[in-house]
Amino acid sequence: METFPTVFVLHVQNGYEERGAHIEKMMSELGIDFKYILRGDKSELTPEVMSCYFDPSGELGVPSGATSCAYKHLLACEEIIAANLPGALIFEDDIVLKPDFAEIALKSIEELPDTPSIINYEDTRLRFVPASMRQRGKVLYPGDRDRFAGALYINRSGAEVIVNEAKARKLGVPIDIFHRQLLDDHSISYWWVHPCVATQGSFNGKFKSSLSSDRAKVIVWKLRRLYRKLLYRFR
Repeated sequence: METFPTVFVLHVQNGYEERGAHIEKMMSELGIDFKYILRGDKSELTPEVMSCYFDPSGELGVPSGATSCAYKHLLACEEIIAANLPGALIFEDDIVLKPDFAEIALKSIEELPDTPSIINYEDTRLRFVPASMRQRGKVLYPGDRDRFAGALYINRSGAEVIVNEAKARKLGVPIDIFHRQLLDDHSISYWWVHPCVATQGSFNGKFKSSLSSDRAKVIVWKLRRLYRKLLYRFR
C-alpha cells in the first residue's frame, strides 16, 4: 500500500469528549494514524487572530463556534505548509468514515492533478457525481460546488491558496462557503469522490446538533439522501 497521507482532526477537547472517543475508536479500527488540531478554540480567537483572518462585518466577524471551526481549518492548512507536506486529510471530529475510506482516499489522491485542489469525500450535503460522468475504475471527478467541509484532502498548493486568500480577503462566511468562493473565481479546483465514503455524524443522528436532536429531521435527511442517490443514478 502507498504511504497514507497525514491526517488532521479538528477538535475541541472540553465538552466534546464523546466526539474524541468516537474519532479514536474509528481511526484505530481503520488503522489510520492522525493528529489533533487542538489550537484555535473560541477562547483563543484573539483580536490579532480575528484581524488577520476574519472580516469584522461578516458572519464570522465575532468569535463563535463557526469562527473557531474556520480557524482550525486554516491552522491545518498552515501545518501542511510548515511541514512541507504534499497534502493532508482534514476531518471535523463528527465525521463517520466508511470501511473502504482508506482505499478510496488513496485512489483519489493518485488521480489528483498537480493543481491547487480540495477533494471532498462526504455525502452530507446530498450532492453526488451524476451517473453520466462516472467511469469504471475512476473515483475523482470535478465538482461544481462545495460539499461541506467534514472530510477533505487538501494538497500543499491548495493549502497555500486557502491561507493566502483568507489573509487577503478576510473570511466573512463559513469555511465551506469560502471554499466555494475560491472555486467560483478559479483560485482552486474542487473535486468530488464517487462513491462517497464519509458522513457528518451531526446529520446522521450519531451526535447531537440542531438537526440530529430532532429524530424526525434525521429520518427525513436519510430519506432525502436515499432519494438523491437514486436521482443521480439517472442523471
